Amino acid sequence: MPRVFITQVPHRRDKETGALVPAVNIGPAQEHGDVVVMMPPQAAFYATADLVDQLANHLSSYSYEDGDIIVALGDPAVMAAAFAYLGARFGKFKLGKWDKQMGKYLTATIRVER
Repeated sequence: MPRVFITQVPHRRDKETGALVPAVNIGPAQEHGDVVVMMPPQAAFYATADLVDQLANHLSSYSYEDGDIIVALGDPAVMAAAFAYLGARFGKFKLGKWDKQMGKYLTATIRVER
């Protein structure tokens, strides 16, 4: 079964309860495979080795051929690090892009020249 690697699910504070709740619905991503959220919502990314290692651990099993995709959500630095890792390691990857009109994720292939 393909996997959908999500960089990070953004959260917001619920006005009534004060609890952190997801700011987006990632349910539609399940149409493309099993969802893997790579970073917790509160993780701040300042190029620390630990966070880069966490991303690398998740993405080391990424398989373009098996239909895996990555969905970019959350901290832009987390997204950039994930894309850099996939480009350097595999040379290409599939990006899940949200299409508001269709109400679902469409995929685009990103190829990296080495």
